Amino acid sequence: MSNFNSKVYFYFSSLVSFLLFIPVYVNSNIGSDWDSYALVGTYENFIKYNTYIPSRPPGFPSHELLVGIFIHIAQILEINKEHLILSIQFILLISFNYLIYCFFKQIKNGNFLIFLIIVFSPIYLISGLSIIDYFFGNLFGFLAIYLVMFLPSQKYQSLYVAIALSLSISARLSNLIFLGVVALYIIFSNKDIKKAIFVIFSTVIISLVIYLYFYNSLFSFYKSSGIYSNWTEMLCIFNLTNTDHNLINRLGRFVLKQIPFLGTLGSLLLFSVIFKLDFNIKDKNYYFFLLFVLFELSFLRLPTEEGHLIPAFIAFMLLISKSKNNVLIMIVFLVILSNFYDLKFYQVDKIDSASSINLLLDFKEGFLIEDFNLRNNIASNKEFHYSNSQVTLYEAWSNGCPNS
Repeated sequence: MSNFNSKVYFYFSSLVSFLLFIPVYVNSNIGSDWDSYALVGTYENFIKYNTYIPSRPPGFPSHELLVGIFIHIAQILEINKEHLILSIQFILLISFNYLIYCFFKQIKNGNFLIFLIIVFSPIYLISGLSIIDYFFGNLFGFLAIYLVMFLPSQKYQSLYVAIALSLSISARLSNLIFLGVVALYIIFSNKDIKKAIFVIFSTVIISLVIYLYFYNSLFSFYKSSGIYSNWTEMLCIFNLTNTDHNLINRLGRFVLKQIPFLGTLGSLLLFSVIFKLDFNIKDKNYYFFLLFVLFELSFLRLPTEEGHLIPAFIAFMLLISKSKNNVLIMIVFLVILSNFYDLKFYQVDKIDSASSINLLLDFKEGFLIEDFNLRNNIASNKEFHYSNSQVTLYEAWSNGCPNS
């Protein structure tokens, strides 16, 4: 496929993303996930108490810092803070679209229909249009992968890789998986152990500096309050939450939360032709396979929001990127449709924190519309939620780790 023709896919995806961004921007609603409001609460607590209080354990400092900086800029300029941070999020969305497009350009005989499946996936779009850390962390994680795979001779490349990985890891700790895969690629594909050691050492040091700077603020608060007297007591910040699912419950969540990426019909159609696709685990694809498996296992450990699976989803699509099956055209159509209208075969009592599930078969509003309505409903009283997030975060962390 010519470079000119392939660019049409990127321009088309950008146009559609922009059209979907407009109602989100106009309504000034930052997301349907309460974690979006918690990010604002972290900023407000820092301004009020000069103390870093994570939006949720274990802390997501680089992304929290990014959001806080632009909220502060908006306040200085006296402009709508939601408009500014949503605009920054949209830039991240288009940047990630372009990075994925660059991966497909590098893949010989890559099928750009699969690129469209990625960028029009409901979970990808919802995460890209919400103030949440998934895109920030994944953008820099996949940027590091791209640099080592396709730009190995670029000057200062190792340093750029380390910086990208550090930003990714300090946005979400589980993104350490990117560091592991990058290191393995450098060792076994580039045959350069010294470079791997430099990248690992530099990434760990930069990431530690970022985390420790923010954790020191929290520890100082605890120490002055007489809650903790030793740094080791802060290790409770890494305790997992929401891990009380039994095996059946965990596996059920794990399987069901994969489906919204393509919608019910799109997932069924892909599954029906999975063995006819060009699924090749060789050379660079081996490392995409590692990304897929490791992020899936990470999600199995804590199967909560679908956005955690974005790197696994992208890695899987890169694994089948050379597939030419005609069914892919229909899957693209069904993926786009699932944003607006989809066949649902189950219903939960509460989105993102379900305790029960009922089986049914019905055509209902798609995932993007469902998310849009939910975020509008939450935002009907958003000023309360902003102040409430600040207060509840402070109360949750004021007596020690909330997950201890």
